[in-house]
Amino acid sequence: MLILDAIRAYVEPIEQRIHLGEVFHDGASLAEDYHAFVAHVLRPMLPLRYGLEWGRAFSIDDVTTRKDSILIYDAIFALPMGRLLPCEGVYAMCEVAPHLDQEMFVEHLHNVASLKRMHRAKATAHDVTPMHHLGVFGARYAQLSDDKLNPYLGYVFAAEATAPDLLLQRLNSLIEDNVIRPEHTPDAIVCFRDRWIITRQTRTGDAAVPRSSFAKFGLWRPDSHLMPLLYVLLNVSLSQIQLRNPDLLRPLAALTKYKSAQSDEH
Repeated sequence: MLILDAIRAYVEPIEQRIHLGEVFHDGASLAEDYHAFVAHVLRPMLPLRYGLEWGRAFSIDDVTTRKDSILIYDAIFALPMGRLLPCEGVYAMCEVAPHLDQEMFVEHLHNVASLKRMHRAKATAHDVTPMHHLGVFGARYAQLSDDKLNPYLGYVFAAEATAPDLLLQRLNSLIEDNVIRPEHTPDAIVCFRDRWIITRQTRTGDAAVPRSSFAKFGLWRPDSHLMPLLYVLLNVSLSQIQLRNPDLLRPLAALTKYKSAQSDEH
């Protein structure tokens, strides 16, 4: 299959940079590892319509994610706001770890969950772009239906990690103890050194993407196929997200009231 041959050839030098130590450096700060991961791994794997920013997301009710991380956002329609991004324009959060132990794993889980818990207006098939909504043919039904096209995605990438069975066990225990809800968990956890990936799994045993059912977590050891698998999984998942821009009428009204109050004082 030519498309898979082209993908394998394209991602091979990306994987080589990882295994040659050009992405994760001993003694580097976490921020340096994040920036190197963006430059050498994520940016080459994603179309330019996806922006990449080291920062935090916030919601209309003034909630922010727990800590800085890599955010994949809409580089075309999203409002430019630097390192503090409106959640409406965010596709995904990416956590990066040079050495992923169980303690750090839990920290990353909580940060991903802090994004996935954020409230934003539901996007539907009537949102033809993030800025244009078709208010015809059952718009009210579309908003009331369960078909939400803008869920958040979350990923954890590790240069090396604790045994995946232990991480999977810890993840399931947190869910069973109701510390983290299943829908707030990462969509994939990846270890580059040992070439394994934990992803959401459908009832038929396939890797789950946003529009498919999510039954449990599956562990795959794709070996040399890891990078092609990751490339396809990322791009397929992101392409299924339809964003909807925030409503700017509220902040506009707030600013207008502020001006009126200043005028009254004079």
